Amino acid sequence: FKFFGKELKINYAKEKSDRIAKRDGTYVPKARRKKAVEAPPPAILAVPPTVPLPPGTAPPPPPPPPPSIPVKKESTDPPSHILFAQDLPGEVTKVMLEMLFRQYSGFKEVRVPRPGLAFIEFDEEPHATLALKGLNGFKLTTKDTLDLKYGKS
Repeated sequence: FKFFGKELKINYAKEKSDRIAKRDGTYVPKARRKKAVEAPPPAILAVPPTVPLPPGTAPPPPPPPPPSIPVKKESTDPPSHILFAQDLPGEVTKVMLEMLFRQYSGFKEVRVPRPGLAFIEFDEEPHATLALKGLNGFKLTTKDTLDLKYGKS
């Protein structure tokens, strides 16, 4: 028979779903695959074996410390009900930003005065603070992240 102008094809399930089987009282749990346990990494010697140095020679310098991971600094701007987004990639649009911030309560509007810059307005400062904490550093593209700061009220 036709449904919305297309032929409707009906296939029946080969077995009952877990939900129906539980309702009928015929449910039997299925065997689940166990996660593969990773082998622990081989033990690394904390101190390399010492080799006696000839008299009068200095020991080799210690290895350089591992590179540090850059940490986003906290915003020093006073809290506000307006958030300021800068250095946005060209493909980010007002609609995209609205979709991101709409999930936070108190969202009012997004203003994009020029490409790469946006102002996001909320009803109150606590709503803006939640959005800032939740979306600051959000990956917009493979290379670009969302850089949010408090705007001036």
